[in-house]
Amino acid sequence: MKKPDFETSLKELEEIVEQLETSDLALDETLAKYEKGIKIYKQCYQILEKAEKKINILLKNSTGDIRTEEFKLKKSGDMESSSNEK
Repeated sequence: MKKPDFETSLKELEEIVEQLETSDLALDETLAKYEKGIKIYKQCYQILEKAEKKINILLKNSTGDIRTEEFKLKKSGDMESSSNEK
């Protein structure tokens, strides 16, 4: 079974947090949701770590130095770089 993508996992995590904050759940149900939320959080964190490593690899220059760039999200969800280096 394929793992859900980051956006799907994040949305599910947000829903769990909202349920935990606003619902009067039984203790066992609360613990089950909390455990599921922690698992999803770890998956999201791993996805972000992989993305960061991939970006660092892509940003290495010919001498092997890593240059960092600040990324800003456009309204469309696309990333744009604030650096003028090419």
